[in-house]
Amino acid sequence: MLRHIALIILLTAVSLAAGVAMVPGEREQWTMLVRDGRNQEALRALEAGYAAGRREVDAVLHLYKLYMSLADIDRATQIMQQFVADHPDDPAAVALLAKHYGDTQDKPAEVRTLERLFTLSPSVQTARDLLAYYRLEGAFEREERLLRILLARQTITANDAERLGLILLAHGDLFGARDALVRFDETANPERTTGRLALFEVLVQIGDKNTALTKAASWIGFWHKARLNRAAGAEASSARLIRMMLAVDDRVARRLICDAQRKAAAESDAGDDDDAPLHDGACELRLPSAEAAAGTVGTTVTSTEPRDDLGRRRRRR
Repeated sequence: MLRHIALIILLTAVSLAAGVAMVPGEREQWTMLVRDGRNQEALRALEAGYAAGRREVDAVLHLYKLYMSLADIDRATQIMQQFVADHPDDPAAVALLAKHYGDTQDKPAEVRTLERLFTLSPSVQTARDLLAYYRLEGAFEREERLLRILLARQTITANDAERLGLILLAHGDLFGARDALVRFDETANPERTTGRLALFEVLVQIGDKNTALTKAASWIGFWHKARLNRAAGAEASSARLIRMMLAVDDRVARRLICDAQRKAAAESDAGDDDDAPLHDGACELRLPSAEAAAGTVGTTVTSTEPRDDLGRRRRRR
């Protein structure tokens, strides 16, 4: 009899424990309410948990989404601001706050939050968003500071490096401009000319003429080889660069240009058939006809080596 009573009591206790265990918890309750579309009931449950200090990430985010779905922007903003205050060093939380400000079209707050996000976790996308805002608002000092940071981190794009170099050159910061334009020269497409002309001027101004002439010769060699000087803009840039080189050091400039020309001609001859004209020792770079007619510079830069009627270099006796 006693055994029977003990068994009944044990089964009753197990049943009660199982029943309690099967009762949905708070998280399961509001999850089911959200799933069933009972948003008002889910909101009350989440608000009660939030007020009691139960602020798990998923609960806070669901509460934020419910406020946004109900167009309660002020409460949603407060929830997200407090969420960031509770996780001040979490880039994901700061990114969510920046997105919220962007969704609610609070641009100044969005930019402040993006700046905070960039400090916590620098990224190319965050930098791009900030640069677009700075340029739109004319905040050029803030743009320059950010571009300097990107240059130091070696994450700056070719376009931004060129822009930074031109800005610093205008401000008289020659060495800063050199660093930015060297980065541009290393990463930009070979046919880009504006930044490279500026880099040549910077190198000459800081006294590094040999590097300036060497780089310029390599650019001209590429433009000649690729026939980029057929385009009007590139043709004018090529002619301008040659004049700049000759003004720096006529003898060295002619030698470097001739070397670049010979190399380009040799590579061109390698792809031609046996009947193609010989270009041994050829050293010519034709400048735009308009500038030649104006008398600003000769139409060609040539070497002084003797040649025969076919343009081939004569053998010395």
